[in-house]
Amino acid sequence: MIRALLVLVFLAPYTIAASVAGYGIARLVGSPALLYGLARLGIRVALFLAGTRIVVEGRDLLGDHRNTVIVANHVSHLDAPVLLQALGVDFRAVAKKEVFYVPFFNSVLRFAGFIEVDRADRVQATRAIARAVDALKGGACFLIFPEGTRSRTGALGPFKKGGFVVGMDAGSRIVPVALQGTGELMPRGGFRIRPGTVRVRVLDPVSAESYSYGDRDALIADVRNRIAAALAG
Repeated sequence: MIRALLVLVFLAPYTIAASVAGYGIARLVGSPALLYGLARLGIRVALFLAGTRIVVEGRDLLGDHRNTVIVANHVSHLDAPVLLQALGVDFRAVAKKEVFYVPFFNSVLRFAGFIEVDRADRVQATRAIARAVDALKGGACFLIFPEGTRSRTGALGPFKKGGFVVGMDAGSRIVPVALQGTGELMPRGGFRIRPGTVRVRVLDPVSAESYSYGDRDALIADVRNRIAAALAG
């Protein structure tokens, strides 16, 4: 509990200060790169305070991460911060609308390229998907957690199709990533942080372009099987 408090005491003021200062400068220079750099700095310090060590395998498989969809399993709130720090890629995400409810912070997210989606509004969701496709074609990199939510048991759940359809429409590279250890260090259901090691394994990319829309289930199964095998190994 002490580690969690240390992280919170650091992150709360840091996030506010970094967002305000970083957003202003980023808008001035016309690039969100500074925002991502400040995010990584904050994550690095927070992980140090939490006693979290990251071991990365296969990072070179990311290669040129333009028009790339990173697909990872999801068990903890640590997952996205760990991946941002470990992979060194300024990835974007399609995030549920609730994330954008925080005033000012929503402007920071939008400038960084994050896309808001309202899953209950089919028209808005379709527009969000189209924006993600356009961003990928323009060279962006996106992170998706295809299980849709954190696993309750730690076991790999079924994958939703949305992120894969976006990747197919954009002709993207799909890079599977297996995360191990985050669930034990920050379990679901509370704000507890335990010291330990997180293992990030980047797996061989898959070309979404090599699959037809009718074969999307085969693409999903291929990527899921790769992550499942890595988690079991």
